[in-house]
Amino acid sequence: MKIKYTKIEPETVRQNRNFYKNHVKKAFIAWCAYEGYFDELLSKAEIEKAKMGILPKDLNVHHKVPLSGSVDLFVNDFSNLSVIHKDTHEFINKYIYAPQLRAISNEPYGTQVILEVPNYDFVDRDGIRKERIDENGTFYKRWDYER
Repeated sequence: MKIKYTKIEPETVRQNRNFYKNHVKKAFIAWCAYEGYFDELLSKAEIEKAKMGILPKDLNVHHKVPLSGSVDLFVNDFSNLSVIHKDTHEFINKYIYAPQLRAISNEPYGTQVILEVPNYDFVDRDGIRKERIDENGTFYKRWDYER
């Protein structure tokens, strides 16, 4: 999918990140759990933790439009978020976002660019399943959690 990325001031990025950490992240995770997005993907214990806003350590919440890419508060809207596997998240940031953003690294704040980025549902069920299959082909569920 294509998104419009606007290079914004570091202070705005900090405010976006704080709002996300303090108000949005746990609410989004809990909403996903209560809406059934984790059903048959996470264990019952993991789902109960998710209802409290806590993900297993191998999962992350991903912003489709990065926190550093919009002055609009929608950047923390649930429609801009996805729960994905941490390895997928690291790959996206390193190999998809970073190379495209290097082109504007020396440009002034307010510079806009169109980025080509992956689009995920609220929960990337297929990607999480794929990453949680062990070498024997057995699907497993994590029991350790982020805080």
